[in-house]
Amino acid sequence: MTCRTIIAVGVLGLISAMANAGPNSARIAWSAFSCAVFAELSGNPTEQKRLFELGYASTQRFVANVASSPEDESIRKDAPIGILMLMGGPSQEFIVGRIYESVTEQAFDEVVKTDSAGMPVHEPSEWLMDDELKKSRAEHLYGQRNCELIK
Repeated sequence: MTCRTIIAVGVLGLISAMANAGPNSARIAWSAFSCAVFAELSGNPTEQKRLFELGYASTQRFVANVASSPEDESIRKDAPIGILMLMGGPSQEFIVGRIYESVTEQAFDEVVKTDSAGMPVHEPSEWLMDDELKKSRAEHLYGQRNCELIK
């Protein structure tokens, strides 16, 4: 092999690796599902739908990738631990549902069951029940998490 051939093969390999690189679908799923809750509580059904669909597709892709290559640790490498803990079940669709339920419950609780400092509020009578305050907190979290940037 000539030096040019070796360099060309190396460059092509690097380009291929860069093309396949990108955000982990499990991270996208987690963020999209969380942001879908914030959008819903903010009164933005169009954005809620977009983020839900993105989260659903990303979760399906991640679960399918894990199922097709269970030995490949690179698939799981950057996935949120919360998703990895939910990877058991009778079918891929069941696992997707478990992930959706867990992430959206956490996001809802973050809006309703935490104080302004983000600390958990354990007394149900102190949970945020006022619709305008919920909307305000959800809008704040939506902006803070850069939800509009999730693609």
